[in-house]
Amino acid sequence: MLSVFIKTIIIYVILTFMMKIMGKRRIGELEADELVSTLLISEIGAMPISDSSIPIVNAIIPIVFICALEVALSVIKNKSRMAKKILEGEPSYIIYKGRIIPEALTKNRVSINEVLAEMRSQGYGSITEIDYGILEANGKLSLIEKEAGKELGHPLIIDGAVNEAELMATGRDERWLDRFMAARGLSVGDILLLSVTDGGDFELVMKEGK
Repeated sequence: MLSVFIKTIIIYVILTFMMKIMGKRRIGELEADELVSTLLISEIGAMPISDSSIPIVNAIIPIVFICALEVALSVIKNKSRMAKKILEGEPSYIIYKGRIIPEALTKNRVSINEVLAEMRSQGYGSITEIDYGILEANGKLSLIEKEAGKELGHPLIIDGAVNEAELMATGRDERWLDRFMAARGLSVGDILLLSVTDGGDFELVMKEGK
């Protein structure tokens, strides 16, 4: 029985690690840990069906364990920004203010041909039509077209955690954020969302009860 748990943990860790190495653009809509859980559960569930000599309990126990592990990971990711970043990754700008970022393509192992193909699939014929292209944590490329009066909101604080990448992208730093908080008597931990548009308009949403 112990060997079943050990093998499940080892396979889970290895598969999750390998999926992250392959790159988030290959993962699709599921996060790496969710995809690994789905694959493991389907395989383990098929074992006692394909081999009658395997007791059904040998499939039930790992499946319950994987589900519990997935729930625990979800809780941990919601409580810890660092854990969420490690397990899911973070959104990354591929196109910023109409300019392709070559370093982001290299970092995320995405080719320019893939970007162009995704643009065409979403109805855009040229980079000149795009203001921002964001590679989301789940591997999806979100494209925001250039449109008069339409601006992107940059999330500076998400669920009580400072988004340093977005802060830098808007030309701001933590000293500016400290002054912004102090002037309004706010605490980062009390904020659900603080975002700013390219035009300098802020949106502030406090956590429930704050």
